[in-house]
Amino acid sequence: MNSKPLLTVTNLSLADSKRTLFQEINFDVSQGEVLAIMGPSGIGKSMLSKAIAGFLPSDVMVDGSVQLNDSEVGQLPMLQRSQTQRPAVIFQDALKALNPLATVEQQLSLALTVNKTRLNATNRDAVTELLAQLGLAEPDSILALYPSQLSGGQRQRICIAISLLGSANLVIADEPTSALDPITENEILNLFRNSIQQRCIGGILITHDLSAALACDKLLVIADSTMVAYGEPTQAIRQSQHPFCQQLEQLLS
Repeated sequence: MNSKPLLTVTNLSLADSKRTLFQEINFDVSQGEVLAIMGPSGIGKSMLSKAIAGFLPSDVMVDGSVQLNDSEVGQLPMLQRSQTQRPAVIFQDALKALNPLATVEQQLSLALTVNKTRLNATNRDAVTELLAQLGLAEPDSILALYPSQLSGGQRQRICIAISLLGSANLVIADEPTSALDPITENEILNLFRNSIQQRCIGGILITHDLSAALACDKLLVIADSTMVAYGEPTQAIRQSQHPFCQQLEQLLS
């Protein structure tokens, strides 16, 4: 990608009162690009996404730079950011992320209000078309349902739709398929990547799935509290000498 990055992270370090979580993390994400983030279980990959989104716990200290849409946001919690400084986030558990007391239509309408619009006769066709593009059959019927009436795959598709209807041009997906069966998982990941590329926005996929990471434009591997690989996925893994990357390399052959 030759375009100017939407997101640039420079020398990012995170620490709480007990330990250093990460140090000297550097990466960027451009339009139409999806960056995968991998690392050993328990390394705290989600904490990195929270630093970008502004969801960090109050006891976590931030050092370094997080620039989103030409604005420095590293020290700003989400509620103190303007709309252009807020990425959309697709969480791991779609059932918890969605409001159980609101219909799909109500939740999609709330996403649209970010752009000062409402779900009405004028844009309803565009919304149902988006749902159809995301693999939801009979989207008009789904609009009237509550999250508990949907399957796990349907709920995650609704979460993707919500993220795309807002004004964010960066979407973070935090292990969005961990509770899904392998077939649905692959469908959701493909929908996420294709949606990012088609809309020319940026995407971050936090994953433990190597096949999902290899399908992304770039890969960042974090281990031992720092970055140990970064770049085109296969090349980054093979060039790294870190034991975690060497384990991944064995899976490539």
